Amino acid sequence: MLVKPPLADVAPGQPVTAQGWNELVGGLSKLYDEVLAFGTGALEVSVVDDANPVLGAHVTATPIGDGQPSLAIPPYPGRSTYTLVGLSDGNWTVHVQAHGYHTQSVEVTVPRDDPLPVNLLLGGSEMPDLFGRELRSALTELAAASIGVDLIFDTTGRELPRASIPPEYDSAPVLLHTPTPGEVVAADSREARLVVASAIRKDPVVVMPSLIGLTYDEAAEVLERLGLRIGTSTIRQTISGGEE
Repeated sequence: MLVKPPLADVAPGQPVTAQGWNELVGGLSKLYDEVLAFGTGALEVSVVDDANPVLGAHVTATPIGDGQPSLAIPPYPGRSTYTLVGLSDGNWTVHVQAHGYHTQSVEVTVPRDDPLPVNLLLGGSEMPDLFGRELRSALTELAAASIGVDLIFDTTGRELPRASIPPEYDSAPVLLHTPTPGEVVAADSREARLVVASAIRKDPVVVMPSLIGLTYDEAAEVLERLGLRIGTSTIRQTISGGEE
């Protein structure tokens, strides 16, 4: 690591001592060595899952011996590889990390003309596309993929208990979820969040029987068997000059 040495101020015409001259020469020599250690080489790294490029990876290279570590430039439009720059000639270890994948380390010798291939292995499961799936079915599929559920909301903002889904929500369709379909989710992690349609509340109804010809007590008995009761109402008749 390059460290800035103490610098002395001198007046014009003041002689330079042997010690001062040696410190100046030594500092320049060290600066030269440190600059050379950065290197001018570049290395392309192809990070894939089988044949599919993996975006969002963290790619670094550390020298085996002298040299400075290097952080790769991520892919940009028109390129699918990560670019390591400032590498000195020699042996390096390239480390690749990506969410949902096992970390890979590969040794490489610089200079190298062709891209270094790094094939990552899944450390989890791909998030399925759950849009439109009934909630109970969606939860079963997530459990089979070892993807845990963090939160479940309906469209009114009500949070549903994960352990005991209310029966009226069993067939509620999933409208939105994270992570997105195809994204790798670490095994046994609780990352999934679901938004489902609000359940429609169904109030119990009965068919009103005919009460024609029944006495008050008979009508009350029939209604009581249906879970109904007779209410009371007041009828007022307004006549000219007052209320009756």
